[in-house]
Amino acid sequence: MIGDSSFWWIQLVLGSLFVYSIKPLEKRKMKSKTLRVGTSIFLAFFFLVSSQAAAVKKNIAISLNRKEIRDMTTQGLNLFFYIRIANSSSSPLYLDQYDYRVVIQERDFFSLKTALDKPIFIPAEGNTLISLPVKVTYSFLFEAVPGIENETRIGFYVTGLMMFSDGKRIKEKVPFAFAGEFPVFRGLEVDLHPIQIKDLSLGGTEFSFVFSLKNPNSFDLTLGRMTYKLRLGGKPVADDQLRGGDTIEGKGEKRISMPLVLDFFEVGRDLQAILQQPSVECEFSMEGTAESAWGGLKISVSRKEIVAVEMREIRTSS
Repeated sequence: MIGDSSFWWIQLVLGSLFVYSIKPLEKRKMKSKTLRVGTSIFLAFFFLVSSQAAAVKKNIAISLNRKEIRDMTTQGLNLFFYIRIANSSSSPLYLDQYDYRVVIQERDFFSLKTALDKPIFIPAEGNTLISLPVKVTYSFLFEAVPGIENETRIGFYVTGLMMFSDGKRIKEKVPFAFAGEFPVFRGLEVDLHPIQIKDLSLGGTEFSFVFSLKNPNSFDLTLGRMTYKLRLGGKPVADDQLRGGDTIEGKGEKRISMPLVLDFFEVGRDLQAILQQPSVECEFSMEGTAESAWGGLKISVSRKEIVAVEMREIRTSS
């Protein structure tokens, strides 16, 4: 077990890392050098902690089981770190306290220190899985860590300390550290194309509504089930679901055509006159989900503009 003096010495090393890292850079060309030095310090700290832990700790081992990204939107995401705690002793232990911090670009982005009202039970010769959550809001991140607004992915590392007891007094203090990254998700962009009318009569119309989705991200997106709404000339004409399965490559574009049939007795007969004009006000919105290499995310796009009306092999009747 690491004594109090060793514990505070580790804290001092960690504190020195942060003091060193947040010093402003005087020149742009020093940035990469500073990052390399900061990373080297982190790795040195990590291996130092690991070697000390291996030398004096026999009962508790902490490892990163997996990392999950949830609820990713254009506003931010939720990070969940699943930590496996293994107890090799013949007696149960309890996780009483823990603290951890997330460091991004050598800046302290998030920190949490807590004492558990109900300690977490670690069975003898067994293990327990716990999760450490971090909520990332892009606007707050860009304010806290200037200069990363245009990055496609953000690297980070996590350091922390867990304190274990036998139910009465603290028996072990175990440091941990690991690294990872997460994406900066930017929303899809939508372009509206001319309305392509195939048939227009007194009773209704048949036309194709065409739009393109542009993916500004560096990773592919596979659309799930989507719901959409379409208004023409200020009148609602469609409110339905769009099948999923289309994949939009990173930095790519996908053109989607939807055939629609409208009954003027349902949507309003004045829409016939509106569609006979050379252009019409078009308002389109779509919401749903998508899958990516980073996990699931939420999609929401909308666009309102004047689009051309194209008559193709059309027959009209009055």
